Amino acid sequence: MATVSKERAGYGRLLAGLVLAAALFGGLFVSLDVSAVLDALGAADPLLVALAAALSLLAQLCWSLTTTTILEGVDGSLPRRRIQLGYLSGTFGKQVLPFGNAGGSAILAYVIAEDLDRRFRDIFAAVTASELLVFAGSVGVAIAGLVSVLLSPYAALPTSLVLGLLSVTVLGFVGCGAVIAYRIHLVGTAVERMAWLLRTTVGRVSVRVHRSLAPERVRSGTDSFLEAFGTATGETRRLVVATTVAVLGWLAFSMALYVGLLAVGVPIPLGFALFLTPAAGVVTLLPTPGGLGSTEIGLTAAITVFVAAPPAVVAAGVLVFRLVTYWLVVVAGGLASLYLSATVWHALD
Repeated sequence: MATVSKERAGYGRLLAGLVLAAALFGGLFVSLDVSAVLDALGAADPLLVALAAALSLLAQLCWSLTTTTILEGVDGSLPRRRIQLGYLSGTFGKQVLPFGNAGGSAILAYVIAEDLDRRFRDIFAAVTASELLVFAGSVGVAIAGLVSVLLSPYAALPTSLVLGLLSVTVLGFVGCGAVIAYRIHLVGTAVERMAWLLRTTVGRVSVRVHRSLAPERVRSGTDSFLEAFGTATGETRRLVVATTVAVLGWLAFSMALYVGLLAVGVPIPLGFALFLTPAAGVVTLLPTPGGLGSTEIGLTAAITVFVAAPPAVVAAGVLVFRLVTYWLVVVAGGLASLYLSATVWHALD
């Protein structure tokens, strides 16, 4: 009965996320001239759309290589192609599930661990490290974009606003980096304290939670995680390579936005694209699959404010961007999932 209840709850969250996404899309199109959006989409340059699609897939390839590079630091015998396919398959899960991006590391680690028949704990530590590097790359690209906008202001962008955003971003980046590099054990301490809090509250009414969060089990789990994390990030050269590839992925992803807008005749400063693309990742944490609806609204609003172009045409450019960076990735991830499933069944036969 518990399993059935969980499945129903999962389907309920998925349905709620889809309904919310549909409502957001409806609000977006109600506020725009739909015929103008469709006309702009129909007039989009197919070569530029294809280039944006290629850049999107290149970004996924780069981020999968980041994960592969870090995982090879844990176990050099892991097959690179299977890790990359597992990454695409896990990305499919992230994009179609509500709050999927919030639990991205766990989803990716679960898919890769199951496919490669490895301990989830070890894979999770390595995937967490790689996702942190990808996040660091996004912050670095956003900083570069802000600096570019600051040096070449346009559309009366307030310098004080840009300076404030830049300062907060840099301080946050440096602070997080310092914690990860020098005080990673604090993460384990924080987990243990949170587990204690949950055990003394929720554990009073749930025997399962009380047992699962026993101090010795939590300590053993955090120690094992930190050990695997240290192994995955212990080689400087490997970290440099993984970080470089992650940054290249964000550059390609940002260029997909730049080219997608250019395809409908809306040129934007490259620095603006470099800043907007990582920043748009925040709205993907909302309870819609892959940020559907919220990402389109946020990007359209932000670009319309700072670029002298009709909102309907801007929305068309954003839809091109989302077509190649969301729907195309979902299709690629779905195909990767089917391939992995087929090869597993073939091996069982």
